[in-house]
Amino acid sequence: MKISRKWVIVCIYSICIFIFTPYLPQLIRAASSRWSKSGVSNFVLGVEIMIALLILFSAGFFIFRKKKSILLLFSFGGLFLLSFIIYQFIPNPYEFTHLPEYAILSILIIRALNKEKRSSFTKNPYFLSGLITGMIGTGDEVYQYFLPNRFFTWYDILLNILGGILGLLIFWQMKKS
Repeated sequence: MKISRKWVIVCIYSICIFIFTPYLPQLIRAASSRWSKSGVSNFVLGVEIMIALLILFSAGFFIFRKKKSILLLFSFGGLFLLSFIIYQFIPNPYEFTHLPEYAILSILIIRALNKEKRSSFTKNPYFLSGLITGMIGTGDEVYQYFLPNRFFTWYDILLNILGGILGLLIFWQMKKS
């Protein structure tokens, strides 16, 4: 059985989530030793914006047709604008990184599922993509339980699932137009 290139991208993206998870507190601590709390928040927000721009650029030019690229640009742009607004009000703004991270994962998964032959289980690729995204997000949180300086929280699982749902809504809207 040949594995499609899209599933390879899903696997690489998921593995990166698990590889970088243990090092995020160290990165934040290193930034905190150099900058004020607001400086660290601005740094993390800047990194998110750069990642968002990279994703938007690659998605817009390599994945979708021009009309859908504009819709994708506004959808992810809105998601990251929402992240900026939420950054100002929640106690730990770094938590919000779950939303775009898992929105992207759910879009990668549904794109890979759309190329699969349909069985009775995969008749609804949106449900299956949401389920897989939720399982990976839950696995990420369980993994953090066993890591020093990381914590398992139901809130993070909820953010992971919500991010996946947002990604699926963005993808559905793009396909609809």
